[in-house]
Amino acid sequence: MAAGVSRRNPMEQERTGSLTVLATSGSAALRPGSRPQVESFARTIRDHLEELLTSQQFDGASRSRDFLTFIVEETLAGRGQALNQAVIATRVFGRKGDFDAILDPVVRVQAGRLRRSLERFYLLTGNKSAVRIELPKGCYTPVFTDKVTQEADARLRVKRISLSLVAPEWPVLLIGHLDTAGAGDRSIAARIEDELAMEIARYGDVRVIRQRDLERLDLPYQASVRFELRGNLRTAGADVIVTVSLIDRSSGEQAWSDEYHSAAPDQICCSPDDIPLVIAARIASENGVIVRLLASEHGGEHGESSRSVDAIVSCYHFFFSRQLASLNPAIEALKRSTVREPEVALGWLYLSRLYQINHAFELLDRPTSIDAAIGYAYQAVLLEPRSARIRCILAACLVVKGELGAARDELDRALHASRGSLAYREIIGWLLSLSGDWERGVPLMHDALARNPYCLSHVRHGLWADALRRGQFDEAYVAALEYPDRVFFWRDLMITSCLGLLGRTQEARASAAELLRIKPDFARRGRTLIGHYIKSPELRERIAEGCRKAGIVLLN
Repeated sequence: MAAGVSRRNPMEQERTGSLTVLATSGSAALRPGSRPQVESFARTIRDHLEELLTSQQFDGASRSRDFLTFIVEETLAGRGQALNQAVIATRVFGRKGDFDAILDPVVRVQAGRLRRSLERFYLLTGNKSAVRIELPKGCYTPVFTDKVTQEADARLRVKRISLSLVAPEWPVLLIGHLDTAGAGDRSIAARIEDELAMEIARYGDVRVIRQRDLERLDLPYQASVRFELRGNLRTAGADVIVTVSLIDRSSGEQAWSDEYHSAAPDQICCSPDDIPLVIAARIASENGVIVRLLASEHGGEHGESSRSVDAIVSCYHFFFSRQLASLNPAIEALKRSTVREPEVALGWLYLSRLYQINHAFELLDRPTSIDAAIGYAYQAVLLEPRSARIRCILAACLVVKGELGAARDELDRALHASRGSLAYREIIGWLLSLSGDWERGVPLMHDALARNPYCLSHVRHGLWADALRRGQFDEAYVAALEYPDRVFFWRDLMITSCLGLLGRTQEARASAAELLRIKPDFARRGRTLIGHYIKSPELRERIAEGCRKAGIVLLN
């Protein structure tokens, strides 16, 4: 059926009382009714559009607002059928007449963002408007709907809000209410629930649904909710105690459970404000329970799938398995997904990250230039400019390339976007330090480490580099031992250099032999590999000196 056209009998629509499509595509007429009715409905649509564009619940950027206004007016004028990527690109986004939709996905990307903004608006406002504007996936002609009621039928059936734009297979987490014993604890629990939802959303890999919103969603989407967070909150004097469990609804099994305290040093203890932030890190970070579970289920499959969710899960599999054989398939899956779904920022983000990792670690023979990694990261930034995580990925690429000033600018934006959050705090500190801002970076790493027991491993690399530059070789050695990645070469390089500088020659040579087993050409490529992340010439020479004392002479 063409977008915006209703093929049902108008009288049948009145009897059912369902949502009725009133706009046509490519026709000057609006159904049903006479010209005065058409003009009246057009005014209603324009009034609703103005209300939507000025609402705080509509989060569309200025380009999304221009996009929506243009396609609504064109459709009301009877030109909806002529709306295509070329028309929109030239009339809304200022592209030239030689616009190529294959080379420039601006319309597809902006259409995806607009669809999500419209869905969010109607979700937050409860769909109380007399009319509704929708942009079906796969076309650029909006559909206008109106709630039809009938006096003889008191049973008004209202269509549930559809979130079909989000793939049902995407991991969705339902945050339930924390049970409380006393009325005084309810306000604390509500605040923790709110903070938990916001913090999990900052990580970006898991979709979040609140219990109070679940019943407003359509039944297929409700059925697609994979995970559920349940728990309870109680107070004992000054101690706030939160017990939470993660349930895998697909199997009914409890995937994880733990207890957090605000005043019990012998337990997992953090301030009341940090409790939801720490729980979010444990569940939803890239090293969290949900991502680990999805990675374990992947098993290296998904073949030629172009879905973003499958491509991203293939990345999880590589990150946790560290199997080089899974890296190239993950890159190819992401490249397909970004062509198929260019509006999904995570696809561009992970593609950028895999390009950067392969460039900096020299894992595969295939070319993955750092410039391409930067380009992919910028595409993700265009889609989600307020994401601290994306800014961090872009900053990491810029550090590897040596554009340290630009990297620090991105990290400043990440800090601004993540105020009060623990998400990627250690990454920001690590990258600030590597970019030369040790004065801000090192305290951020220590702060993250003190507040978040689930810090990502990068913090150990950053603290190792800081201790080494200060000449604290014992301290650097401890940090190197705590760096968990035993597959790629950096841990063995960190340990080898420290042991060489400490004069522990026999141990240093044994560690050097392991380093060369993992990276046989390290003597030839070592200076380049070190230089991808270590930008201080003095620190690079100190690392090279430690390697020399361990028996590996790095060539120029």
